[in-house]
Amino acid sequence: MNLLHTSDWHLGRALYGRKRYEEFAAFLDWLADTIERERIDVLLVAGDVFDTSAPSNRAQGLYYRFLCRVADTACPCRHVVVVAGNHDQPSFLNAPRELLKELHVHVVGSSTPDHPEDEVLVLRNAQDAPELIVCAVPYLRDRDIRTAEAGESIEDKERKLVEGIRDHYAAVAALAEEQ
Repeated sequence: MNLLHTSDWHLGRALYGRKRYEEFAAFLDWLADTIERERIDVLLVAGDVFDTSAPSNRAQGLYYRFLCRVADTACPCRHVVVVAGNHDQPSFLNAPRELLKELHVHVVGSSTPDHPEDEVLVLRNAQDAPELIVCAVPYLRDRDIRTAEAGESIEDKERKLVEGIRDHYAAVAALAEEQ
């Protein structure tokens, strides 16, 4: 199985006030060509797909056209996993999640502390047999992993944050092992 890992696309980011859509389009074309040429089975996109929480229509268009191209039957890529980063708006990435699933694009835009199983993806082959388990943990925001309490010291907040991150990864890993 061939996997390709990428991250930090930051689609829509300007450089010194200059829009860079042509550069982003060239990158995504190169990436799609590479996926096809190298016969990549699974593409992992680990965060910061967009540069802002409210990407422009043009940046969104680049993203969706790329996903459609990769999902095309001419391309061998069987699965795309997109995990939110700190620049991504979780609800924005999650909004088309069910629709994208039909293209074998798996999106994890936010952590769900009560449902860590949502971050354990079992990817299946054409015969519906499991072929890969991905622990798709998105960027963990403070509010996702700890509860603020009145009178907490900075040290207490930091300790709870570290414990919350550790506990979250442990829970996701345990669920993956069960699979």
